[in-house]
Amino acid sequence: MHGVVSLLDAAHYQPVESLWAELAAACGQRGVYVTPFPHFSYHVAADYDLPALDAVLHDFARAQAPFRVTTTGLGIFTGAAPVVYVPVVRDPALTAFHQALWPRLEAVATGGSGYYAPGAWMPHITLVFGDATPARLPDVLRLLGGRSFNWDIAVDNLALVYDSGAGQAVHARYALGR
Repeated sequence: MHGVVSLLDAAHYQPVESLWAELAAACGQRGVYVTPFPHFSYHVAADYDLPALDAVLHDFARAQAPFRVTTTGLGIFTGAAPVVYVPVVRDPALTAFHQALWPRLEAVATGGSGYYAPGAWMPHITLVFGDATPARLPDVLRLLGGRSFNWDIAVDNLALVYDSGAGQAVHARYALGR
């Protein structure tokens, strides 16, 4: 899978990497390293028309001013392999940004994920993914539960995280407002 994301700002990128390392060491949670770039996603798809996507992201990013998002608390997507995340508050400005971007991305995507569609989208920063189980979740929550996740994050980019088959990499990054 590939995704269009915003990479976290410098003030939050390294702290999230440190949390991932702590969760790996203390709780054995290493699945998040499938996409080893602290981010939140706008769109995920099986494939993109890369030249068309490049044009879409270049033009869209240039027309958007940098903005800020806030986060709060912890969230869990439940299931056999729970996902633990920091929720990004979906305020009107972020919702409008996503709603303007989404149809442009869908037009150049194949196999877009409905989880990221405007009506379902829950922006988040993943902390645990893929290898958690309900039995291991209490250890994760004990480690994270006393911490504050009330963050104010500067968003100044769109990026394409692309899976080449040998792993995921940041394929391209687009500065907002330039």
